[in-house]
Parts: sequence; C-alpha cells; structure tokens
Amino acid sequence: EQMRSDGGRNAKKGQQQTIDLKEYPSKVLPLQNVDHNGNLTAYPDMVRLPYLHEAGILYNLKERHLSGKPYTRTGDIVIAVNPFQWFHDLYTEKKRVYYSNRLVWEAADQDPRDSMEPHVYEVSSLSYKGLAFEMMNQSILVSGESGAGKTETVKICMNHMASVQKGPIRPGMEESLDPVVQRVVESNPLLEAFGNAKTRRNDNSSRFGKYLQLQFDNSKMKESSLTSRSVSNCLLAGSKCDVYLLEKNRVCVHDDWERTYHIFYQLLAAPDDVKGKFWSKLKGTSNKSFKYVGETDTKKIEGQTDAEHFQHTINTLELIGISGDKLKTLSDGEHFANTVKTLDLINIRGDKLVAMMRAICAVLQLGNLGFNAKNGDADKSAVATIEELRDLAELMGVEEKDLTLAFTERTMKTKTEEYKVPLNAVAAKDACDALAKEIYGKLFLWLVSEINTATCAEDNYKNGSMSNFGIIGLLDIFGFESFVVNRFEQLCINYANEKLQQKFTEDIFRSVQTEYEAEGIELAEIWYDDNTDVLDLIEGRTGLLALLNEECVRPQGSDQAFVQKALQVNNASQCLIVNKMDRMSFGIHHYAGKVMYDADQFVSSNQDTLPTDLSDLCSMSTNFVIANEMAKVEAANMTRGTPRRQKSNLVAPTAWGKYKTQLLSLMTNLRKTESRYIRCIKPNMKKVPVLMEHIPTVEQLRCAGVVAAVTLSRSAFPNRL
Repeated sequence: EQMRSDGGRNAKKGQQQTIDLKEYPSKVLPLQNVDHNGNLTAYPDMVRLPYLHEAGILYNLKERHLSGKPYTRTGDIVIAVNPFQWFHDLYTEKKRVYYSNRLVWEAADQDPRDSMEPHVYEVSSLSYKGLAFEMMNQSILVSGESGAGKTETVKICMNHMASVQKGPIRPGMEESLDPVVQRVVESNPLLEAFGNAKTRRNDNSSRFGKYLQLQFDNSKMKESSLTSRSVSNCLLAGSKCDVYLLEKNRVCVHDDWERTYHIFYQLLAAPDDVKGKFWSKLKGTSNKSFKYVGETDTKKIEGQTDAEHFQHTINTLELIGISGDKLKTLSDGEHFANTVKTLDLINIRGDKLVAMMRAICAVLQLGNLGFNAKNGDADKSAVATIEELRDLAELMGVEEKDLTLAFTERTMKTKTEEYKVPLNAVAAKDACDALAKEIYGKLFLWLVSEINTATCAEDNYKNGSMSNFGIIGLLDIFGFESFVVNRFEQLCINYANEKLQQKFTEDIFRSVQTEYEAEGIELAEIWYDDNTDVLDLIEGRTGLLALLNEECVRPQGSDQAFVQKALQVNNASQCLIVNKMDRMSFGIHHYAGKVMYDADQFVSSNQDTLPTDLSDLCSMSTNFVIANEMAKVEAANMTRGTPRRQKSNLVAPTAWGKYKTQLLSLMTNLRKTESRYIRCIKPNMKKVPVLMEHIPTVEQLRCAGVVAAVTLSRSAFPNRL
C-alpha cells in the first residue's frame, strides 16, 4: 500500500513492510534498498538491488531521476526516464568519445560498464562493436508510451553512431562528416516536420512508425583482428528507412490544443515572398485561413515544442560543425527555412520543391471546400464554395468542372454497364477529406523515397557499390495507446506493440531460459506474461484480422456485423471483452492493459480505397508529384482484382492486411539481428522536470516487463560470460 501511495518516498531508513507473497510464506522486506552500511542507495544497475520488488525499483529510478541521472541499467537493457529537460553535459563530444573509446576501441578483459554510468551511448557503442568485430547485424529497439522520449532517444543513438564509426578519437579532434553521413543525420528532422505533431501527451509526437537501417561497410573486417581496430574497416555508408501507418486522419481532424503536422504551420509562417514562390494566393494567409489547421492560437504550443527540442537541435548541429552559440529558439517560420535547406540537401529543390509545396497547399485548400444540397434535393450535392474550388483546380492543374463531378458523383461499374450515382453533401465532403488524406499520405511516402534515394549506400557510398552492407537497425514505433475512444488506428498500433512485446519476451526471457536448460544450469523459475493468446485473437485464422477482411469484401459488409462475428467466433477467448451495453464495441485484454474499441468505420478504414473518380482525376494533374503518386494508386487498383478465397477466409488487399505484411517483414528482419533494448519511461503526465508520478510510472514498468527482466538478469548474471 505504501508503494502505491507514495512509492516508498516517506519510508524511514530501515523501515520494513510485511509483504504477502502468493504461494510463499510472508516475508519482511525493506521498502527501500540500502547498502551494507544502511545508507539509502540508488543503484546504476538494478541487477545489483539487494531486494527486488516494485517499490524498490520505483524508488531506485526516482532517486536517479531526481538526481539528474535519466539512465539506469538492467543487465543489457537501458531504462531511459524522460527528464523533460536537456542535460548538456550528458551529450558532449567528450561523453561521446568516452563511451565509444571505452566500449569499442579499447581492449578490456572484463565488461567496462561495471565502472561506467548507464547511457544510451553504451547501447549504440555495443551495437557498433557487435557489427564491426563480431560480424553480426544489430538492432536497437526503443519502446515506451507516447511522450516517453523514444524519438529523441533514437536521434541520440544515431548521432552517436555517426561519431563512433570514425574510430578511436580524442576530444578536440576535428569531426567532419561525409556528405552521405550528413544527409543520414539530417533526415530525421525532415521526417519530423512531415510526420510529427503536437498532441496532448507529447509536444513532438511521431504519428508514424519508423525502422531506420544504418548501412555499414564492414567488408574489410574479415581481414582485421580485434587488435587492429580501425575506423576505415567499418564506415557508415548510408541508410534506408521504412515507415508504418502514418496517421492520415490528423490531416483533417485534431483535438483542441493539438496540432496537425508541423509542416503546415511552418509553411504558413514563412515570409510572404517565400510563400508567393509556391502559390501567389498563399501570401497574406495564416493558420486561421485554413480549416484543417484551425483557429487555435498555437504560439504557446509552438513555444513548448521548440523549448523541448532546442538543445536536441544544438546537439545535432554541433555534430555537423555548427556551434550552439549561433542558434536561438526557433519559430515555425525559422523551422521552415531549415526544412527547405534540408530538402535541398536531399536534392528536392527548384521545380520539385515547388510541386511538393503546391501539393501541401492543395491539401490545405481541400479543407476549405464546402457542399450543400443541390437545388433543394438532399440526395444530391453542389459545391458551396466556388472560389475555393477554383483555387484548388488551379493548384492541382485540373479542370474545375471535372473536379466538381469527382466530388459530387460516384462512378459505379457492373459487368455490363457503367453509371453515375449522385452523392449527398455529407458524402461529398467525406470524399473531399479522403482525397486530402490520400494526397498527404502519398506525399509522405514520396518524401521517404526521396530521402532513401539520397542516403542509400547502394547509390551513394563513396568507396564504390556493394551488394551487401552490415546493418544496425533503429526502431522507433508508436507506443501502446488507450484513449477515451479507441478506433481502427489504435488497434493497429496496439497490434504492433503486441508483436514487439512478443519479441522482447523471446529475447529476454525464453532465449535465456532455453540456454540455461540446454547447459544443464539451474535457473530459478520466473513468471512472466506470455501474450500469444492475444496475438491469436488478433491475427489467428478466425481472429479479428481475418473476420474484418472478410467483412470488407462482402457487398453489405458492416461494422456491426464484424463485431457480432468477432464476439461469436472468439467467445472462448479469455482476451476478448464483451460490451453488452454497446453492440458496436469490443475490448481486448492487451499485455499493457484493457482497451475498449469503438468499431465505427472499421470496415471503411480497413478498405482504405480512394474512389476511382478522384484517383483518375489526380493522375491527370499537372502537379507531377500528385500525378505520379496517384498513378501508382490507379495501377494498384487495376491489379487488385476480385477477392480470392484462401483456405477458410476471403482475402483482399486491405489496410490491415498490408500493415500485417509490413509487420511480419519487420519482425523477420529483426530476428536476423542481435537486438538491444531501450525502455523509455514517461515519469509524469504534466511533462515537467524533476517530478515522478508513482502510479503511471509503475504501470509503465509493468508494461515494459522491467521487474521480470531485472529478476532474470540477476539470476543469470553470476553464470554468464
């Protein structure tokens, strides 16, 4: 009870509590860990904790957090508590050199970490060492809930990797970067501009998942020994980035005190002479000019976002030779200037830049279109904002009348005929929003493709082309989500987290247990959650994924029919929750807790198809970015064909099906690597420094499997080499 109420913070030194343990006699344990002299101690490696329980772990993390030490080690796992402030002395050039030299370039008879403070730099250093000297591909999996600091942690690791690949260096040595490496480092802020947004829980929230594969030339390592450690033998050669599940709905809708994607605010805050180069009618506009952006005063939000990431920007720019004293807190307009410079770095300039920005303007303009009943007929619609439509037609380079028909009518096809069906005003506006989301989603994928073209080692490596490169993967994917209303996107996100939790379980628990059993070494039995039953419910042959896909290809498929089938077919599952008060909802007992889902629009979200009228029109646009990307959609629609039956389920290309394929590919690639884990913790919901709220923190520790991981690591510690 004391741990639940105050995390043991008011426990007096030496105070004890009787703990009732299941299936074991009661045992007296201290609420806080003390050393052999009875002094309260915060341990850098929680494997060393004398007494292992949630209160002790919470207290240990809290003491380090309040002391300005955000990192704590648990065996090979690093726990990163978001400090909500920047500790410059933790990320200096001297610190980067210290960790890379000690862990990579200096030979040691025993693990140097025993005498080193925990740091994410140790994870990046050991990953590089594993690739360079053990010839094994690596991955770093960063997990945590929204606002826990995942994206910043990945950036810190990547920046350090760019430094460590240059070999053993001394502080003060020049740290110039190869142009390709510079593009790799600077691609992150570019993706943030187009894929991150301010939410209630995080001022710079990644609204997409990302797996960045850093490519290294380690071909010469076979010729070198551990005694000839040279940077020239394992250079960073390039990178490739895969992205997952961009939150396209945010283009059209966001809650009060949240924002849509940063790039919209950056563009609208640019000087008029700059905006006029992209579209003359953009001059004189502001956030209030476009409904998708909204009228909320974002100055406070902008200040919060900039303040949180200012020092991260300094750290990145110092790495490429720009000192912090040349910088100041950046506004949205100044961020836009930096975004344009970075776009130029990856060869998006001139006509290509103009086409890209005009596509963004088209998305903004789509939000301003309005529709009403046509001549009083509620079953038909007409454009109510003619001037806005005319401006949109200009931006897209299509005929105004063709655009009108594409929004207000739908082409229907049968085997023998083709005919038009009028749309009402609501359906017309839905089509308008669907087009905005599709254009922005395709624009984002196009940007990722352009970044990969500019950074991939196959095309850009200075030492010649190679077919195979060593890989260190950095995974930054959405954290577990549970809101007041949870929809299709939340189920997809939580499904990904279940898959990653399964791998974490395999790596940290099952593999060690199997190893010890194979060696005949006794290992104390350790209880842990196995989420196989949850994954069976979601992705099994009769699971939610199969049933939703089947409903999507039925002519009269509906959200309610999907829920009824899901509950009926899976009624024996202990993970499925029935809501008897609402036939449109269901729940799942996820590894991280119970989540109730509202199935409204599950079927339409899973179908994820743009009406052919709109995709055909966009493929004829004079904006080559829009036209080329929409032509790909049209080609995909042509090859979709009719749904096919595979075993017992109807199968058709759906959003969830494509997403599942992506995840399976990701998990396959991750299993080919040696994975290292960073568990990010959000210490409070207020996003302020020097505060740890106990209940939310403990819940995150449970979700992350930290207690069981500490137990296993300590059990294994004396026997592992």
